[in-house]
Amino acid sequence: MSSSEGHEHKYELSKETQEKYNAIKDLKPMHKGDFIGVEQDKFYVSLSEEEVYELSPLAYYVWAMCDGEHTVEDMANDISQNANIEFNRVVEPLIIVLDEMKKVGLVEY
Repeated sequence: MSSSEGHEHKYELSKETQEKYNAIKDLKPMHKGDFIGVEQDKFYVSLSEEEVYELSPLAYYVWAMCDGEHTVEDMANDISQNANIEFNRVVEPLIIVLDEMKKVGLVEY
């Protein structure tokens, strides 16, 4: 694809990903648990003494942004701009991280 074709976004989201994103983009997730420390690029968050989760730097960044103020769309824009990654390439990993954290109770909508 040449740049003369005028396509602004080269990366297309799957229909399923686009639908998931549209369903949650205006929600303002709130993180649960407490940050307890970082060791060698692993971030640790606890829900209780028995439940401690090891998060990747991306997952921790997303968890920290879940402050009840930022929408999912805000988060995608923030990651896209700060990491200099095309917006559509951010959406699917963001949805996956949020889904996984929601399943274990680290994030709620």
